[in-house]
Amino acid sequence: MKKLILLLLACSTGMAAVEDERVYVNPVIAGDYPDPTVIRVGDDYYAAATSSDFAPNYPLFHSRDLVNWERTGAVFDAPPPWVAGDCWAPELFFNNGMYYVYYTARRKSDNVSCIGVAVTDDPRKGFTDRGVLVEWGSEAIDAFVFRDDDGSLYISWKAYGLDASRPIELLASELTPDGLSLQGTHFSLTPHDRGWQGKGDEGHCIVKRDGYYYLFYSVGGCCDNRCDYRVEVARSKILKDGWVQYDENPILQGGERWKCSGHGTVVQTPDGRYFYLYHAYHESDFEFVGRQCLLDEIRWDDDTHWPRFGNGGHPSLQAEMPVENTFQQRETVFYDDFTSAEKEIYWLRDVNLPEPVIEKDGQGLKIAPSRPGICFRGVNPQTGSYVAETFVLNKGENFKGLCVYGNRVNLFAWGLENGRIELYKLMDGNKTVLFSQATDASGIYLRVTSVDGRYFHVQWSPDREEWHAYPETGSLDGHFLPQWGKGVRCGLMVAADRADDAGIFSFFRMESRFTPPRAYLPEAGS
Repeated sequence: MKKLILLLLACSTGMAAVEDERVYVNPVIAGDYPDPTVIRVGDDYYAAATSSDFAPNYPLFHSRDLVNWERTGAVFDAPPPWVAGDCWAPELFFNNGMYYVYYTARRKSDNVSCIGVAVTDDPRKGFTDRGVLVEWGSEAIDAFVFRDDDGSLYISWKAYGLDASRPIELLASELTPDGLSLQGTHFSLTPHDRGWQGKGDEGHCIVKRDGYYYLFYSVGGCCDNRCDYRVEVARSKILKDGWVQYDENPILQGGERWKCSGHGTVVQTPDGRYFYLYHAYHESDFEFVGRQCLLDEIRWDDDTHWPRFGNGGHPSLQAEMPVENTFQQRETVFYDDFTSAEKEIYWLRDVNLPEPVIEKDGQGLKIAPSRPGICFRGVNPQTGSYVAETFVLNKGENFKGLCVYGNRVNLFAWGLENGRIELYKLMDGNKTVLFSQATDASGIYLRVTSVDGRYFHVQWSPDREEWHAYPETGSLDGHFLPQWGKGVRCGLMVAADRADDAGIFSFFRMESRFTPPRAYLPEAGS
């Protein structure tokens, strides 16, 4: 009876529930959320992830069971003044009643990636930036903060990733008790002159258990369809020396369904179990959706005391729920009619574009660029197979409509422009008009259907009953859309020569299809 109620709830509310409440199915956070970090404070878990060049920066999540995550906001609504972009690898930490985030970003003054720090007493309120904490030559990224048994705090990071003259190393330094400054002399966790066999180590975390420090770290290529990312482990009795790499590495690597797994954080549950929140690519959606958040339990060998993962060292397709008497549920429909601020936390903008001018009134959502050019406002698809829809008024000379967005020079745009229905693509900044037809309708419904994040079919309707499709056969190939390290977004776009020429939208809806029907679209053609 309980299972039946869950399934009925899913059908009536746009929620998908796992039929067996004893297990969860990966991913636990669907969509492009790379480099996840997770902490536990009491019964609450908090997570954050990379946002790259999209704001709000570093999305935040809350959970009570490590499986069902609620999006609560972001670390920053807009990048701090010193940040130019590449907002990567946040690391959460709790210290003396305050929440800290140590984050990677590229500095405006010299384009060097540094590690900043921000603090808050409540993650739902956002964080106050305290500026750059670690700058190291040409790059310092992928911070992790560790508290030792004596209460001392340490921060570690990846260094020399852009220095061709020497190997990459994971460096560390002690922190002041307030967590806001370095103190003492830095040291290497991965010293090549003392036998460490490095493979581009990054995305690491440290756990202390049974007298050993354990260093979980990621190696290989992380961020496109040629990736070979995987997780290795080392241990030492002393934090500053003596690290021994496990001779059965890697302990986690891609499998049949999930590829290129790595860059995660270990968290311990109240009952003493260890879980690893990390990212991986789905085998069909791959870089078109991006790196999604997976969860797997770490188990410890009673004889050797080395950690291992189940499922043959590959990401689990499904696993036992970490918390009893809970079940996984997934929201499959995102809908915003712009009548409240409830959905604002999901909407993203490209920090490389002018910030959009937003106004909500009885007509819906008005979007205009703050200066002439493209203005995009979109969301992360949860899966590569989805349907997005909106209604846009036929007013003004500007382009306004749906957009499938890789970046500002690689996109599909589908909507109205100067009384015409138009579809065009930008590929490396070169515009190609694929469809154009005059219309005297006061407004039209627009729809885009995606399969595996790569193949698209677009439709329009004056009344939401009679739909017209393009292309009539075949589909649009979006192979050019993903950019290195970033998934594709979908949302609303306005392109105007005048900043006051707004697009007016009445709603936006996206339905995710977690079991994509392979024959949903005609064969890929154009």
